[in-house]
Amino acid sequence: EMGYCDEIRTTEIGGDRVTVVRQWTAEELAASGVAAERPAFADRIQRSPLVTVVLRGATLNALDDAERAVDDGVNVVKALTKDPRLVPGGCAAEMELARLVQDAADRTAGINQHAMKAFAQALEVFARTMGDNAGVDSTALVAKLIAAHHAKAKTTVAGALVGPSIGVDVDCDHEPRLVDALAQGILDPLAVKSWGLTYATQAALTVLQVDQIVMAKTAGGPKLPKQQQGNWDEDD
Repeated sequence: EMGYCDEIRTTEIGGDRVTVVRQWTAEELAASGVAAERPAFADRIQRSPLVTVVLRGATLNALDDAERAVDDGVNVVKALTKDPRLVPGGCAAEMELARLVQDAADRTAGINQHAMKAFAQALEVFARTMGDNAGVDSTALVAKLIAAHHAKAKTTVAGALVGPSIGVDVDCDHEPRLVDALAQGILDPLAVKSWGLTYATQAALTVLQVDQIVMAKTAGGPKLPKQQQGNWDEDD
């Protein structure tokens, strides 16, 4: 599943001992004799490269940020190899899904419409959280997104974009602004969105299905004396 490599060795980089996985170059592969003895194996190695990424940082915080960035990038590529479908990012997909659920709730009769409206409102938390992290008024930002996604057609009206691909512009200088995520190439893997919403929904349903809570009792041992009534300096 991971592929093939030519060499696995340990070396010291920056005072730390690390494991290096590397591929031979064409010259090294020819000098080893593997290409002549086992051409099919050598060709398979060259078509499935493995690399070791060495990160350097002035501080541990910078190094941790770089490690998370590399890890996120690798996971995105891994997800796209399994499901190449993409959706607009910047909370555009969540807000459009909230609009669709809200419209379905308006057409639903009975008590089920309240649960559907609550689910649609919960989907707005993504945009609200992104607005808080960007340092803007999240309430105004969500209101702009709702108005943009409830528009009938994708047009530009007074400088305000509308349509299903409108998301949050985090580079906004503390002013809530929108951006066309699809036009700007801001995309997210569909598999990440799908599984995230699936697990979150299952967790919420599990909590709602709990009809009995077992309370923990006080541990045994000597009981504390009851608090004395009256003032501390009064005679008994």
